[in-house]
Amino acid sequence: MEIGLGIDSRFALSAGDQRSIARDAVRFGYTSLWTPSANTRERFDVCVAWHESSALPTGIAVAPMSAWPIDTLASVWKETLERTKGKFTLGVGSGQSADAPIRLMRQTIDELRIRQPAATVYLGALGPQMLRLAGERYDGAALNWCSADQVRWSRERVAAGARAAGREPSDVRIHEYIRVCIDDDEEAARVAFANMVLTYALARRGADKTKGYRAHFARMGFDAILTDLEARRATGADERELAQIVPDALLRSVGYWGRPLGAREAFLRLAQGLDIAVVRPVPARRNDLAAARIAAEACAPKS
Repeated sequence: MEIGLGIDSRFALSAGDQRSIARDAVRFGYTSLWTPSANTRERFDVCVAWHESSALPTGIAVAPMSAWPIDTLASVWKETLERTKGKFTLGVGSGQSADAPIRLMRQTIDELRIRQPAATVYLGALGPQMLRLAGERYDGAALNWCSADQVRWSRERVAAGARAAGREPSDVRIHEYIRVCIDDDEEAARVAFANMVLTYALARRGADKTKGYRAHFARMGFDAILTDLEARRATGADERELAQIVPDALLRSVGYWGRPLGAREAFLRLAQGLDIAVVRPVPARRNDLAAARIAAEACAPKS
C-alpha cells in the first residue's frame, strides 16, 4: 500500500508553505501528494509546485464535472501533465450533476481518453454503479469517507466491473482520503472533525436521501443516527450541538481526531484494503503550516 498526503485549501498556506510541506512529505516518507479541486486551476498549480519541490507524483482527487467544461479541464490537465513530466493523476467526479451522472462520467472518460490516451484518470465513486464504472473504464476509484468494511465492499464492486470489461481487477487502483484532525485540545479536534463529517453525511434540506453521501453513510449503517440528527436540526439544533451529540462510533469508523499519539495506528486500521491511502488533515484551532506539518508527521510512513 502506498501512503500519500492530501492538503486542501482549508489550510491557509502561502506559495512558500506549499513548497515546504511538499519537502516535508518526502522527509516523512509519503509517496504522493493530493488535493481536491473546485472550479479553478489554482489546485492544479499547487500540484505543479509540489512536484517541483519534491519530485513526488501529485494528483487532483477530485475535480467535479458539474463545475468544469470538458474542454477547459482538458486544457489545464494537459498543461499540468507537461509541467509535472507526466507525474500527475487526474481524478474526476460527477459533483452536483443530478441528471444521469453515470452517463456523464462515461462520456467524461471517453472525452479525456481522446485527449490523453496514456494518462492516469481516477473516478470519484461511492455507489455501486459508479464503482462498477470505475472498474470498467477508469484507472482507479477514488473513495471517500469509508469504513474499512466499506472499502472491502467498494473493492468488490470495482473488481466486478473490471472483470465484466475483460480487465484485471488489480489494474484498477483503490484510492481514498482518510481524514485526521490532530490537536492537543481533543475536544476542539472532535468538534472540528464532527463538523466536517456532518457537512457530508447530513442531507441538505429537501434533498433525496437515497443519493450521494447521505446514501453512502446509510449503506454503512448510519441511517437512523443521521435521521435523528436531521430531525434535531429541523427543530433548531445548531452545528455545534449536532457535532457534540453525533456518536463517536460513527466518527471513528471514518477517521481520527485527537492527539498525535495514536493517529498513525488509527489511520492504518482504516486504510486496510486500499492501494493508495491518503492522509487528509482537517484543521481544528489552527490552519497554518505548523498544523499541517503536525498532522503529516503524526501519520508519517517513516516513524
